[in-house]
Amino acid sequence: MADKKPAISVFGLGKLGCPLAACFAAAGYEVTGIDLNPRVVEAINEGVPPIIESGLPALFEKGQKHLGATQYGAQAVAATDVTFVIVPTPSGSDGTFSNTYVLSACEAIANGLASKETYHLVVITSTVMPGSTGGEIRKRLEQHSGKRCGPDFGLCYGPTFVALGTVIRDFLNPDYLLIGEADIRSGDLLEGIYRDFCEIVPPMARMNFVNA
Repeated sequence: MADKKPAISVFGLGKLGCPLAACFAAAGYEVTGIDLNPRVVEAINEGVPPIIESGLPALFEKGQKHLGATQYGAQAVAATDVTFVIVPTPSGSDGTFSNTYVLSACEAIANGLASKETYHLVVITSTVMPGSTGGEIRKRLEQHSGKRCGPDFGLCYGPTFVALGTVIRDFLNPDYLLIGEADIRSGDLLEGIYRDFCEIVPPMARMNFVNA
């Protein structure tokens, strides 16, 4: 991380994704946000926060030259090194979380991976059910990209523990971080980003997808 920060793409620019993208941009990462809402994309490209969150305007001002947005996810993935997926996972009547939006994002990510010859890390930040990351999410990425998790791209599950109103503080000063990793290479890359990105040195635990 010391020589060159990886370029980052963030799928989902809502109440959590927008602050996360802004935090990375303010820390000097080149960030491309992806959202299906053209008004959100336009606002970010004009340097205007599309949501209300404490501290967000200051972050936008600090990181404006490093932050852009688009509706074209595959192109953003092709132009970046790491992708964070932080789209909604609405819960059903039985309490389980739907992966519909995550899997849709994964198809766009996979289309970007298909055109790349370099290694790329995918980080699922959205709340998903145990078994999802190593199951249908990994399968969707592999099937649509023609690439293999491990040698061709990395995959991690990185849940966040944040609250609305203190999202930025919680991102930058986490009480602890969990990394569910497909392999050591994936986990090493995500751990390096966290250690560079956070304002503190948080306790960090690395484990498999299900335990995370």
